[in-house]
Amino acid sequence: ASWDPTLNLSIRKGNTLGTCHVVEDILGEGAFGVVAKCRNTETQKSVAVKVNKGEEGVLQQAIYEIAVLKRMQCLDHDICNIVQWDGFFFDKENICITFELLDMSLRGYMEEQDRFFTIGELKPILHQLATALASLHSIGITHMDLKPDNIMVVDRSHQPLKVKLIDFGLARPVSALHQGEFVGTRVYRAPEMLLGVPFDESVDMWALGLVMAELAMGCCMYPGNSHYDMVRYIVETQGQPPDDLLDNGLYTSDYFYPQDNSSSRWRFKTPKDIYRERGFRASETRSVMLKSLDEIEQNMKQDADHPRDQKMFISLIKSMLNLDASNRITAQQVLDHEFFAGFFMSPNLLTTLGLTLLVIQFNNFPLMFCSVLMGWFWWGGGGLGVVGAALGGAGAGVQLIGGLQA
Repeated sequence: ASWDPTLNLSIRKGNTLGTCHVVEDILGEGAFGVVAKCRNTETQKSVAVKVNKGEEGVLQQAIYEIAVLKRMQCLDHDICNIVQWDGFFFDKENICITFELLDMSLRGYMEEQDRFFTIGELKPILHQLATALASLHSIGITHMDLKPDNIMVVDRSHQPLKVKLIDFGLARPVSALHQGEFVGTRVYRAPEMLLGVPFDESVDMWALGLVMAELAMGCCMYPGNSHYDMVRYIVETQGQPPDDLLDNGLYTSDYFYPQDNSSSRWRFKTPKDIYRERGFRASETRSVMLKSLDEIEQNMKQDADHPRDQKMFISLIKSMLNLDASNRITAQQVLDHEFFAGFFMSPNLLTTLGLTLLVIQFNNFPLMFCSVLMGWFWWGGGGLGVVGAALGGAGAGVQLIGGLQA
């Protein structure tokens, strides 16, 4: 009989992966394989191990993921809110990737809490996720699959929640993105990807906008069962994408008819048009049907004490969900937004940053060496990003030793 690469993934409690990882629990399963909670018998630490199937496609994706993780080693995982990678090993023909063990997914936390997030809870979560994306984008990496399932709560008993971004299986350099390909989870895909327009790291910002709207309203905003339904939901809530975007889409004609003598060169195909053309029936899967993004505010938990924060939060979501990716807000711009004015980082992160050594150079000439001893450090413009931006604006290059290296 031919070898079946999935047979060796019959992983159970008590099994040993590689030489020293004893399986304590199965945390999740997917097309790639399984994630297991394991105890490293050499260090006695519990870790999360992603066991990839030995199939050719999965094996290649695991190799890509490790390459991305190696590229991300210049980032401080705690400061940048990214899961810590602890290396990889082989178990028979399967590549096993080891990560720090975190508490639970943000999706699981949402379901466990079964309530709306307050604006006070949303602010630190958005800040941490924008920090993670700003860090990734600064080294040319796009996550490509941002969603509540890939955001982990570090410890649910601590408030405000500390979260970290996980799962870099679909992450890739911006230079490796290709027009017309579909990557990531359908309901978080940006319109430029659905239309087959060239895309870049701004697809992560679209996904971040949808995640934050979902946390605020308690439901997925565009839960389309098909690409047509996804585009229809977007058009019904946000209007039609601009003509120059539609003109450049490989798949625009799947959703729009060209037309003359009108204010727009394209007309959206109605569900009746699609049924007549393809025999395909559109479906309705939305819990909340919004006529505009402003209606998000009506569907979130009202905070009478912070009405201005709610308005700014909605403004940020609208900026993240700009149909024109070239005008979409960046992660660093989110951190610089007035929504975070006076927002302080937590004391436990300050200890991480406290003895960071700054080497400041101007035209490759050392200006000064200083140890930054921090009591309270204002997180007004995105933490380390604002330090780099301020010094960079003065013509200085910044190298952070022991922290985020740029």
